[in-house]
Amino acid sequence: MNQQGLEDIEVARQMTTNGCFSKAFDLYIMAFEKNAAIKSAYESEFRLVMTQLNEVLMTANKMEDVFINYTRALMTFPNSIIILNDMGKFLFKCGFYEKAWEHFEEALNIDYTFVNAEKNFNSLKNLLVERWHFRMLNDKIRNETYRAAIHESVIPHVDTILDMGTGTGLLTVYASECSPRIITACDGSKVMSDLATAITQENGCEHCIIVNKLSTEMQLHEAGGRRTLLLTEVFDAGLFGEHVLQSLIHAWENMLTDNARVIPSKAEFFVIGAKCDFLHKRYQLCSSIKSILNVQNLNVHVLTFDETYDCEDVHFYGDDIKYITEAKSLVCVDFNNCQELKNLLEMDHYEVELVVQETGEINTVIGFFNLYLTDNVTVTTDPRSDRRANAWQQAIFYDKIPVQVVENDIIPMYFSLNGGKLTMYKDDTTVRISPETIRFLNDIEYVNTIAGCIGTTCIYLGQMAEMSQITVVDLCPFPVFGLYLLMRGAKSLTCCAKTDSDKEFFEIVFKSNNIPLSNITILIGDNWSQEGFKDEKFHAIFCNIFEVCGEIDLRLKAMAEHLKQHHLIQEGLFLPASIKLMGQIVKSHWLDINNKLYDENVSNYKISKHLNPYQVTQNFCIDFSHLEYTPLSEVCVLGTSDSTEGVEVIDVPIIKDGLSSAVLCWYSIELMQDLKEISTNRKNCFIDGIVFVTDPKIRLHRGQSAPVMRCVDSDGAFKLTMHLEE
Repeated sequence: MNQQGLEDIEVARQMTTNGCFSKAFDLYIMAFEKNAAIKSAYESEFRLVMTQLNEVLMTANKMEDVFINYTRALMTFPNSIIILNDMGKFLFKCGFYEKAWEHFEEALNIDYTFVNAEKNFNSLKNLLVERWHFRMLNDKIRNETYRAAIHESVIPHVDTILDMGTGTGLLTVYASECSPRIITACDGSKVMSDLATAITQENGCEHCIIVNKLSTEMQLHEAGGRRTLLLTEVFDAGLFGEHVLQSLIHAWENMLTDNARVIPSKAEFFVIGAKCDFLHKRYQLCSSIKSILNVQNLNVHVLTFDETYDCEDVHFYGDDIKYITEAKSLVCVDFNNCQELKNLLEMDHYEVELVVQETGEINTVIGFFNLYLTDNVTVTTDPRSDRRANAWQQAIFYDKIPVQVVENDIIPMYFSLNGGKLTMYKDDTTVRISPETIRFLNDIEYVNTIAGCIGTTCIYLGQMAEMSQITVVDLCPFPVFGLYLLMRGAKSLTCCAKTDSDKEFFEIVFKSNNIPLSNITILIGDNWSQEGFKDEKFHAIFCNIFEVCGEIDLRLKAMAEHLKQHHLIQEGLFLPASIKLMGQIVKSHWLDINNKLYDENVSNYKISKHLNPYQVTQNFCIDFSHLEYTPLSEVCVLGTSDSTEGVEVIDVPIIKDGLSSAVLCWYSIELMQDLKEISTNRKNCFIDGIVFVTDPKIRLHRGQSAPVMRCVDSDGAFKLTMHLEE
């Protein structure tokens, strides 16, 4: 090897040891300029120095210097996918989204198997264009209903239109069919405003102005004067959650003529009492686990994080939901009456009496709405209707404590319009814990599987030490394993609580089971690190490496590997023993329309070419138990949680002809060696599934096999794809 530049490398290493990262960085660059042949040999240590330097600079808020460092590094290593990805992450963090896009895209063009760049690219796309845009635009019922209402309402060559919250501009395109005098469309998102501009131009919309502002921030001259017709669809599952009342009041006072009209003209929100154990387990601790934990009289609900309801596609639940009461109108509003809008906002109390139609239990309250676009045109989100619009989900008011009811009972329910967002009054004092803890504890099958290991665990550990000497780590969302061992006499437990509220709940449970808190160490949040374990050794370690969304938490995975290697007593017990990565190729219309726009669903206007670049390759938080799909392949083992870095192709047998939509992915967990595995592809599992989208779709034939590629980065991040290099 040419020795030129190596002296600079040695000095750079000394500088790094002394913490002089800036000088070390310059010396590496100097060495590479003198001798390009040494770059590959020293790239990894150069990147490490750059990372250390940039961390110091970011702490000092010297972002421009960080940018310069990345730029110099890429001039030296123009094809380094890791530097491209790291610079993309930096640009993403700083809000330079277009430049971040370029860097992630370039990294993937060099190596499409690079998992971290793809995950970052997906995160960027999710931020720029929220996923609901796809399902909304693919909803033909919503689209054609709005189109009919617009055609019924617009007076050609007379009306001037304001499209409030235009999104991609579809309503503006529909309105332009009716030859209004002019249309002003506004949206607070720059990306959506740019998309609307491109889409309206592409589809020949004349006399159209796109303004990149929220309507409430616009000046009258920016709108081009007062308008005679307002179009909007800025509704969420709870109807008012996107601040539509405030926006319309502002529009009436500042943007509309006195005799203007609004589409929709009216709206009505309904609530209905139901029994759905699946939903109940998402939000409240169920009675069976409360009995196990010995907290039967405690009302334990999910932390709200200032949200007053959740959103779900209730129509998927089929037999898992039973409507117990009639649906009753909670509030009806005339969007063409500004004073009524103001009165609605000022009211702080709404009461509705639900009539029980069937004896049973109410453990959740569902909300849906009707939009009366005109006197003749209506769209509904009623989950019981075959003609519902699927653009919007249903609202779940999850704080209703279960109540037994008898047919013809009258059940009063109370709501407020808190800041323009519907809120259901809470029934009683409750303890709040994180969604992760609720989901984990309500997965009774997994809790029972853990309980089934305790006898074997005690026998195994009893061969090592007396039970009173056994030390345990349990890093699950709730330490069920650790609790059982403490109740058997274990000496100590180290566990982790997601929030302070979780910690308080843990302590309640421990006290209820007469376990001294002095025997327990509770780590809180996500800021604790492996250094906190110092040089301690433990007899049993139980780690959870999953996020609720279905992804593997790389921080927890690294922590588990560290604890197993450095903090487990020789021959100690580590759980789970193994985690397999499972997969199945499927066809699913629902997955298709939530990730890709089809122009046939938007009246054949040319919109997909503009929106579909924002498709992602991976979806999280998928409830497989209620997902509509057709299996095209057998279920196969596609790897393990500790699969080595690199690429492997697995041939998956095809059992049905069809076009692939995605690879469903979940896990099979073996808690202890040779014990029965438990799958996470179950109803009420503590984690959801993940989906790797196949785009373009691949035609599969029964009797053949399809190659699924598993790509794993050095940190354990993985992805699945059916795309292979030719």
